[in-house]
Amino acid sequence: MLHPIGLFILVLVTTAVIGKAIARALVVAQPDEWLLCIHNGRLVKAGVGIYLWRRPGDVVARFTSTMQRVSFAVDAMSHERLRVAIEGFILWSVSGEGHGPFQAFQKLGLVNLDAAPRDLKSPKHLLSTPQHRAFQQLLGAAVQRLAATRSLDELLLRQDGLVVELREHLATLERQMGIRIDQIELLQVRPADDELLRLLSAKVEEHVREDAANIHMETTERTKRRAIECDARMAREQAQVRGQEMETEKALRLAQIAHESEVKLREQEVEREHALAAEARAIEIAKAVLAREELQLAARLDRVRREAEASAEAMSLVTVAEEKKSQPVRDHELGRLVAEKVGDALKELPIHDARWITVGPDSPAGSLAAMITAARELTTGNGKTAA
Repeated sequence: MLHPIGLFILVLVTTAVIGKAIARALVVAQPDEWLLCIHNGRLVKAGVGIYLWRRPGDVVARFTSTMQRVSFAVDAMSHERLRVAIEGFILWSVSGEGHGPFQAFQKLGLVNLDAAPRDLKSPKHLLSTPQHRAFQQLLGAAVQRLAATRSLDELLLRQDGLVVELREHLATLERQMGIRIDQIELLQVRPADDELLRLLSAKVEEHVREDAANIHMETTERTKRRAIECDARMAREQAQVRGQEMETEKALRLAQIAHESEVKLREQEVEREHALAAEARAIEIAKAVLAREELQLAARLDRVRREAEASAEAMSLVTVAEEKKSQPVRDHELGRLVAEKVGDALKELPIHDARWITVGPDSPAGSLAAMITAARELTTGNGKTAA
């Protein structure tokens, strides 16, 4: 029978062994790490940030999934056999398509973080130093081969074409190695000979100056052309505005004339109405005046008639009174009337000296006496006739 202390120690040892076995069997990858399970040379499981249980005979590989940078700097020969220095880099990562992670682990010798080498500088590196240098040399050789097919001007001025061709050339490497090249950049392409670089720079500088002068001339011409077009456009717009203003002024003038005509017609109508009203008032006044004159005339006629009737009546009364008088009375009144008339007539005559003379029937005095006698006889005769 075991001692209790020995039993406790045995339990501890057994637990430690079991825990170590479990810890060795459970493999967990970080979110930025690939985890591969290989059994008998075949890929069983692969993924980023996964975990798995390691069985007997399984090989587990764990490496980073971050993007990697590989730079290159090579001396290449152009198509004209001129030395050119080319510098650049590529960004690549392990492809997640198909068996890409397993191919990259097999052929590139990716660093297994479960058994990392001592010279590994960072767990974020996929390649150790020797593999990294080999990759650099592979890229440099590809760049040198492509540079030999292109002229110096193409290498210096049309670098995008070199990048496109390099990507096409590395497409086969991507499929074979299970990687994905995300980006290719050329940092510098320059002639290796400084004298050639100086001559090319001078040539380029002259071209740049010529291009700048041409650009300046074209810019000046475009500016002048735009100024002319702007002036012409402004002139057209001003002409249109003036035309519109003239049309507007003409329309306003016509409207004003129409308004003035309408006002004048209205004034004439008002004047006509006033004239008609004045004429109507004048007619009314004339009618009133005529009526008043007719009334006055009727009144005068009535008064004249009454006066005539009164005169006639008075004459009738006088006549009646005269008829009622006796002959001696009438003769007496007639003689008195004749004497009065003769006296009035004598007053009117310019007589300065009165004398008694004896006259004949042909003298003025005789004529006056005869006239008096004839008047008396005529009066006497009329009285007798009336009687």
